[in-house]
Amino acid sequence: MEDVKILQIMPAEGWVAVYDGGDEGEMEEPLACFALVQVDYKNGDGIQTEVRGMAPDEKLMAFVEDATNFVTVRRAEEADDEEEDEAAE
Repeated sequence: MEDVKILQIMPAEGWVAVYDGGDEGEMEEPLACFALVQVDYKNGDGIQTEVRGMAPDEKLMAFVEDATNFVTVRRAEEADDEEEDEAAE
């Protein structure tokens, strides 16, 4: 268990969260923002400062890293570049 306190919010235009879609491959979702957070880990790791991505989840904003099928966060252009490279092969 952890307590998370948002310290600052920054726009995340041009960034996507990548999720494992199983048989359908990777799925992407645009990020709404990055949050600078202070995390108090109750397992003895102490208090740490981290940057986490956030995206809408129904009517709430959620940390994308909390999704069980979360893979990574990357620039949206990277995904476009990879698709172009695969098409050229």
